[in-house]
Amino acid sequence: MRINVSKDILIKALQQVLKAVPANQRIPILAGVHIQALTNELIVTASNNSMTIQYHIPQENTSLTVQRIGEVVVPARYFCEIIRKSDSGMITLEVDRPLRLTISSEHTQIRLCGMEAVDYPAIHPAENHAALKLAVNNQLLKASILQVAGAASSSERRPVLTGVSFQYRNHRLQLTATNGIRLASRTIDMEHDAEMERHIIIPGRNLVEAVKIMDGEDRTIEVEVTNRHVRFTANHIMVQSALIEGEYPSLHHVIPHTFITEITIGTAPLLKAVERTTVLASESIIRLETAADRLRLLSQTAEIGDIEDEVSILEKNGEDFTISLNGKYVADILHGTSSEFIRLRFTGKMSPIVIHPLNDLSATFFLVTPVRTAK
Repeated sequence: MRINVSKDILIKALQQVLKAVPANQRIPILAGVHIQALTNELIVTASNNSMTIQYHIPQENTSLTVQRIGEVVVPARYFCEIIRKSDSGMITLEVDRPLRLTISSEHTQIRLCGMEAVDYPAIHPAENHAALKLAVNNQLLKASILQVAGAASSSERRPVLTGVSFQYRNHRLQLTATNGIRLASRTIDMEHDAEMERHIIIPGRNLVEAVKIMDGEDRTIEVEVTNRHVRFTANHIMVQSALIEGEYPSLHHVIPHTFITEITIGTAPLLKAVERTTVLASESIIRLETAADRLRLLSQTAEIGDIEDEVSILEKNGEDFTISLNGKYVADILHGTSSEFIRLRFTGKMSPIVIHPLNDLSATFFLVTPVRTAK
């Protein structure tokens, strides 16, 4: 293998793919980055078995010249640091003998011992056996994942709850996550896509990393699902994630369909009030009380102090209520909401409270289970 590649484009590729390499990776081959030179492109890949990130650098301008094809795996952190500290301009990468990569720039030559590329985790081709292929707007998918993934569990006691449920049915893609205390769901209407139905569970942390890589441009991202993997491809980047095996719990029975009270309130003022009130909230528990056209928020920590705040209610239907919730969970929901107003639906003192962005009532909702308190 021998190539000439621009330092800037190589650094960009490495910054993206190294998100798949944990700092404490103990398996040598997974602590490496796979560099593969083909006739008309350079492919840079990193993987931790659960997630693979691949960046394609095409030979379409002066940023890359492939002189000889080949591949090698080298220690990712060392390789990235060497490239980052290299002189600006073009860098030559050459495998001059088995398992040794020579890195040349200006008057500097550095040699890295490599590993066999055949031992690196294989990229599973989806093109020929994808069970489902979808095309989704990049910004829409990114916003949906950010709204939902935070509700996934961080505990491995129930592995399926650490994932996000992707369910495609009747030209609609529904994303759902829950940790048993809170739930987030968003449905995306699809156009001209597959007729079949499909339900998979994707690790939440992998989705969050995928979101970090997705750019903000208004383009289409391709989603391909096989029996064991899901792949997201956009522009020059591909993120492939393993799926979580198991049965995602049916949530139909926990979603309230009747409401005692509904209030409409400004998202920004409520978020500020929740954040202020949570500062002195013991175990992050805050109390919400409605009184006429005001929503009062209260919290306290013994021997430290208490907080009382209030926000104007824009519209109210039903009776006054009192409920105790985890303030951090409520704040997370409001942070991920782009709507100027939200609708809060009370279903009973010990039943989940439902939060809808007002601009997306039918497609997006959040549930937060109340906390039993002395008052």
